[in-house]
Amino acid sequence: METLRIDRTTYNQDEFAMRCGIPRATYQRWIAGKAEARLTLGQLKSLCRELGIIKVEDLPDGFGIQNRLFESE
Repeated sequence: METLRIDRTTYNQDEFAMRCGIPRATYQRWIAGKAEARLTLGQLKSLCRELGIIKVEDLPDGFGIQNRLFESE
């Protein structure tokens, strides 16, 4: 999720969390892997709206920074 925030928005962590209705400290624990994300439906909808996610299948499995795969030539 953190990779999507960086790639798809201009918001810093604080702004993104606020726009999604998630306390900043909670969001930071999620992306650090210190707590499991448990979003309300409203938070999930806001998160998807902010990231431009339309289909559930497009949601990543985790909140932390994910390794990017680079294609070999």
